[in-house]
Amino acid sequence: MYSDTIQEELRLFKQIADGNEMAFSTVFHKYNSRLFTVVLNITKSEPEAEEIIQNVFLKLWLNRSTLTEIEKPSAWLYRVASNLALSFLRAKAVQMRHEKNLFLHQPSAQDEIPLELEAKELKAFVSQAVENLPPGRREIYKLSRQQGLNRVEIARQLGITESTVKNQLGSALKFIQQYISQKQGIYLPAVFFIFFK
Repeated sequence: MYSDTIQEELRLFKQIADGNEMAFSTVFHKYNSRLFTVVLNITKSEPEAEEIIQNVFLKLWLNRSTLTEIEKPSAWLYRVASNLALSFLRAKAVQMRHEKNLFLHQPSAQDEIPLELEAKELKAFVSQAVENLPPGRREIYKLSRQQGLNRVEIARQLGITESTVKNQLGSALKFIQQYISQKQGIYLPAVFFIFFK
């Protein structure tokens, strides 16, 4: 049973390494809440935990070419999440010391800061992309991502069909992907935009 689980994880990581978005989505949905719990226990902050989990999956996707070298995928995910959470705590401690004019230098505490900034920058680009959507499509996207309504609820609220909502959401995600690709030079799976509310 244990070895079957490892084999399945290895298969998914290999598929992600090949750029398979469905495999990425499977890993995302399987580990998102589990990793969040671990990170929340370390940081004691939901907003920070959410941002760190963004960074975990961002790192997973951006470094997908190296995934075939990982022998225990789930252990790797937990290690990345824990390391990012601990780096956050160290960086926070350094910041507090700086604010007290102690000017303590800890390079290791800053190792993951560029990745955090990258996630924040991506959020800004997603917001820009959303604002560039046609008004109707933008409203549907915001009802879905910001208010958490499902397709049936959006269709009922706007007086349109569920298939229209589905198509408009798909078009919105495609536009956002293209926008990020043009601005950042990277391509992110659609599931990644669950993060950006």
